[in-house]
Amino acid sequence: MLFYILLIALLQGSILAANTKKGADLYSRPSGSVANPFPTVIQEKYTGNGINFLVIGDWGQKGPGTGQLQVAAAMKTWADSNKTTFIINVGDSFYRTSNSNTTALDPNDHEGVLNETDPKWNTYWLDVYNGTLSEITWYTVAGNHDWYANVTAEVDYFWDINSRFFIPALYYVRQVTFSNNVIATFIHIDTDPFYYNYSTYTKNDDMKSNELNLNLYTTNQTDVILQWLEQQLINAQGSDWIFVVGHHPLVGDCALYNPSQYYLMYEFPPLLIKYKVSAYFNGHAHELAISVANNTSPVTYFGSGAGGATLGSGCANPTWTNGLSFGFLSINIPDKGDTLYYEFVDSNTTDTPPTIVYSGKINSRLLEMILSALVKKLSG
Repeated sequence: MLFYILLIALLQGSILAANTKKGADLYSRPSGSVANPFPTVIQEKYTGNGINFLVIGDWGQKGPGTGQLQVAAAMKTWADSNKTTFIINVGDSFYRTSNSNTTALDPNDHEGVLNETDPKWNTYWLDVYNGTLSEITWYTVAGNHDWYANVTAEVDYFWDINSRFFIPALYYVRQVTFSNNVIATFIHIDTDPFYYNYSTYTKNDDMKSNELNLNLYTTNQTDVILQWLEQQLINAQGSDWIFVVGHHPLVGDCALYNPSQYYLMYEFPPLLIKYKVSAYFNGHAHELAISVANNTSPVTYFGSGAGGATLGSGCANPTWTNGLSFGFLSINIPDKGDTLYYEFVDSNTTDTPPTIVYSGKINSRLLEMILSALVKKLSG
């Protein structure tokens, strides 16, 4: 009997390996640093009625006070029921055990991953997220805990091992077409060099050496990234939706000028506002949070950093926040393509169904322009 069980497990593993494509099977890997933006816009087309995707961040942690397993269970239930199209992973995918004073639960315990064959790829990701979650693509940006070790290894893993952990470079752009030629542009950016000042960084990890080795340690170098971002926003102006994905938050007061605390993050909001970005997705703050668009900004800022790492407080003065619940964000853009519906989903326990704790909607860029013109006409 044991022989047959082992044989079935071996066959299942062989099937999975056969169905797993590496990035090099799909695209040509560019030469140079992983910090160089991917040179072409990645084109995706989805058939069916609209798109549904989940946003999760700060998830890969074990130990006391963590919630990865219950969030994974809730996400599986949700994704299996709602035909989730893909995952937006806003980073901090791999942590050390939550309490450093206890014996590590993982014998290979460390921040981030060390290389593309690190056992944590299995124990923190492949073995945890099942059902639909193990079949769809996780479009990823790196977080600071990923940078604390070998952040380049996450890009290498995409190219050499498994393209479902999608990060062909630290900066890349996707153009998603769905329904009746509705276009959503996703601009994925690494915010770590904009959050951590190389000249003042003192922690004993690999953040500083990574910034140095990747040539992202001076403001001249980060200015080049900002210029690239602005060009991508210009290129995307014909899109119905423009989404920017980063790790560090711009919710509430985190969008304000505060270089002593947030270094260069204040440089992003003016660009997002100028080019009428629909939404910015982030993690880092271990909570669910939102700052909705208003009269001074068309951008809605979504925080979804409650994926499993120990919970904590986030940015001051959001529109709404829940710092006491593990969970994730669900986004649905139906077939017509002019409205986005969002739902923050509580995943605090493993024995209850996923619970919606906050929800709302935002309009597409075109619909918002039409409504704004109508309001001006009526008021004039």
